[in-house]
Amino acid sequence: MATRSKTNYDGLLLRGTTWHLRFTVKGVTVAESTHTSNRREAERIRDKRRSDLVQEVVLAGKKPIRLHAAIDLFLRSRQHLPSHQNCEIHMRYFRAAPDHYLDRVTDEELNAVLTSKRAEGYKESTLKVSVAYFNAMIRHVGDLGYTVRKKMKPIKHDSGKIRWMTKDELAKLYVAIDPAYITSDDEVLKAQRLENFDLVRLLYETGARYSEIALLRWTQVDLVAGTVHIKRAKGSVDGVLNMTKTMREILTRRRQMEKGDVVFSSKQRQNNESKWMRAAVARAALDQTHGTVTIHTLRHTKAVHLLNKGLNLLELQKFLGHKTIQSTMVYAHVIEDEVMAKAARLTNEA
Repeated sequence: MATRSKTNYDGLLLRGTTWHLRFTVKGVTVAESTHTSNRREAERIRDKRRSDLVQEVVLAGKKPIRLHAAIDLFLRSRQHLPSHQNCEIHMRYFRAAPDHYLDRVTDEELNAVLTSKRAEGYKESTLKVSVAYFNAMIRHVGDLGYTVRKKMKPIKHDSGKIRWMTKDELAKLYVAIDPAYITSDDEVLKAQRLENFDLVRLLYETGARYSEIALLRWTQVDLVAGTVHIKRAKGSVDGVLNMTKTMREILTRRRQMEKGDVVFSSKQRQNNESKWMRAAVARAALDQTHGTVTIHTLRHTKAVHLLNKGLNLLELQKFLGHKTIQSTMVYAHVIEDEVMAKAARLTNEA
């Protein structure tokens, strides 16, 4: 008769000096570490985990789901929404967390994701949206009967005044990215710089978000009519922009370069915009005392420049695709001085 291995004991498996859980309840397999070398402590953890799983799977009728599977399920439920691409970008961050059962994912593991993004230069306003999407995922998966963890603590963030670039700063950034200023003979580097240079200039010219231009398809571009259809993220209002001379030059040249369906084929699977943008900002030696210059700063910069040229807030709302004027009001401080001066002038004329 076969004897039981001393390293395999009723749902416990000894690997090195650490005990691991290995058992199944109603088709749900548990395979995880107890993080202890003490067998009695491992037995206590096994019994507690098994009891909890019986409660969830057998008695409560619920079923566990792993983090990555929960994310996939949530994203599929939003495929029909305009904000799907933006949601996918934010939920991608949480795939860096261990793929545990959702109810076993810890606060420490999720906070580590946020800490990593902060180190990469992501703003609190961006991470606030990421946490909101994660909590929406928890609610959706829970409504489907899966066992979930508690929601993450919402990020409270006071955005204050926005960071935008002056025309001089924008010119310095362009020089820092322009491949014409590269002294190296590295053709790969020059091609990468041209890709980024075209992207940055289109972001400024259109005032669009990164994902709206990085994922732009040729079906959205009409070179004959001179228009670009912008599919807005974050549930904003789609719009059609008339091409500027710079937009037409870039898109006409890229149409000859790109044979596929998208304007920027190299940006479809990459999410390293923060890395090369930070390097470009450093080369341009831009002052970041009053705010970090990021890829999104180009959108703010275009908005402020248009206001300074006479566009009003309602017109800017339409240009940026904001659903409500409240979103556009973050730029109101830019024209405060002009409004006050105009009010004084009209009062004096009266």
